[in-house]
Amino acid sequence: MRIFLTILVVLAILLLAAGMICLLLRLRMRFAKKRVRNTSAEVKIRNLNEALAPFGFCYDEKNDAICSTMYPWQREMGYCRAYDESAFAMYMVFDCEPVYFNYNGARYLLEVWKGQYGCTTGAEIGLYVNRSQDWKKPPEALFYECVEDEERLQMAYTLYKNGTPVQKRRELHWWLTGFCVGMFSQKEELVMEVQITFPNAAMRNAFYSGLLRAGYERNSIRVERYRVYFKFDIPRSRQPEFCGKRCRRRVMRRNCRNCRRYCRISKCFCTTLDKITYIGYCFPLLYRTLIRIGTKCSRRKLRKYRKHYF
Repeated sequence: MRIFLTILVVLAILLLAAGMICLLLRLRMRFAKKRVRNTSAEVKIRNLNEALAPFGFCYDEKNDAICSTMYPWQREMGYCRAYDESAFAMYMVFDCEPVYFNYNGARYLLEVWKGQYGCTTGAEIGLYVNRSQDWKKPPEALFYECVEDEERLQMAYTLYKNGTPVQKRRELHWWLTGFCVGMFSQKEELVMEVQITFPNAAMRNAFYSGLLRAGYERNSIRVERYRVYFKFDIPRSRQPEFCGKRCRRRVMRRNCRNCRRYCRISKCFCTTLDKITYIGYCFPLLYRTLIRIGTKCSRRKLRKYRKHYF
């Protein structure tokens, strides 16, 4: 009898604790909703940008998306093949297309990406250069620096999911990115229409030759003056060696679960700015997952790869 009463008391305490937790959570959610609605857009943008800044990103109010800044810490780290191969550890599953070309005595790389970046569907275009004059190594074995400001190109892309445009970006940049928060996509569902404007015909022709070497057919490339258009759907180049299909499915299940959680929790708001701000007030763990968008690996790993390649 005493054991039975003890069990009842324990159950009653647990139920009371669960009830208190639910009540506190509901009060916290109600307070967060009120706080989001009473906070000005300028303050919310400033707070979100401060949270995103350590990861090299900011909020794009025009497109209601997250994008890279012009001078993030990634700009100091350059690029090598190992970065893409390590992205799987950060729950990123994407297609990439590196286009190598030689111009003005240097070796350039323009690479495009599309896929699932954690809780977001995103796309990237990056421009890098290697001036080492090491012509014996294959281009994929080199370490590339990010280009200087005067070498930036006018880049643009439209990202489609199952034929529907979900994102458009256009800017003078070295690393043009955009991420739709809460959208879940298989990389096979995504298509990028890419547009790059070059400063002269020599660089345009070098890039055009690089596209042909990468496996693109002439009729799939359009050239207008110094501008080159191409569609990135199925990668022509060898893709990074991610883990096996089972690991990929596990990562994508986790990404899908987080996207659904994000959409379910933030359904009371319409814009990405309000949704992320609300989650930041209520669910700090999910908030930290969201703001690590597009970070393929940590600074420590990047420095390790850089040291190895140099």
